[in-house]
Amino acid sequence: MELRHIRYFIAVADFLNFSKAAQRLHISQPPLSRQIHQLEEELGVELFVRNNRRVELTRAGRVFLDEGRKLVVQAERASEAARHAQRGDSGVLRIGMGAGLGRVICNVVVEHHKLFPSIDIECKDVFSSLQNEALSKGEIDIGFLRPPVDQANLNCVALFEERFVVVMPKTHRLAKRESVRLADIADEPLIIFDRNHSCGLYDRILGLYTSRGLTPHLTMTRVEAHEEAGAIAVASGKGIFIGSGAILKVSNATYGKELALIELNEPDAKIEVYMAWRKDERDPDIFAFLDSVRRVFRHPARKQIA
Repeated sequence: MELRHIRYFIAVADFLNFSKAAQRLHISQPPLSRQIHQLEEELGVELFVRNNRRVELTRAGRVFLDEGRKLVVQAERASEAARHAQRGDSGVLRIGMGAGLGRVICNVVVEHHKLFPSIDIECKDVFSSLQNEALSKGEIDIGFLRPPVDQANLNCVALFEERFVVVMPKTHRLAKRESVRLADIADEPLIIFDRNHSCGLYDRILGLYTSRGLTPHLTMTRVEAHEEAGAIAVASGKGIFIGSGAILKVSNATYGKELALIELNEPDAKIEVYMAWRKDERDPDIFAFLDSVRRVFRHPARKQIA
């Protein structure tokens, strides 16, 4: 088995179409079909069920796809490490950031760079709900995310809590208040984001309503107040938005003249922010960055949250 066999297999699995996979790989379809057949013969399993209408992964194919993706990522990491070694660099750290957490992580990156200037830190925006899988697959090395955290496969440390903030137009009757209770806004249309972006935050917000016997009047989905479409929807009076303060400061910086950010005055109107990494991690560069995070947050060394 060669790495190219796995790449060919992943392409077919992504498209579930040999012709489209061949186009992506810039090869013709017959050689691709032969390579997949050779891979199946070597493994001794069928990876795909094929008929005239469709191509589907078998159970063995689904399992091999998960492991194959990990192999490809690991091979890329090995190549990357070799290139950095050739240049005399120590390595690359890939950091995943949940929405609105860039300012916090920036402080850590700056402090870490003072101690380890040769380390290349790559920060990328990754929705909290996607970071568990991204860490497990090796696509990122450290994640800063909101719950839930896959503690079966990841270590994590709670760094701080975020208070919830209500975003409304400045023309709203409550816009001049310093804080509001949920009962004050219970009848307002609530703009809610896609749960796939941050399921923990989504569930926590709707849970506030449920725990008080209230029913939110959901008006639209798939937008967030820190995004242009979401901010415009709130500013134009289509509804209010509830979210974490860190996220919503972004929208306030852009749309501060039209939007009001008001604290939600409820004791449970908050959510934790975690740092997470793989349980089987061995890279000293990653542990050095974890230590930098602890120093910035003055967190006890190696403490894990159960």
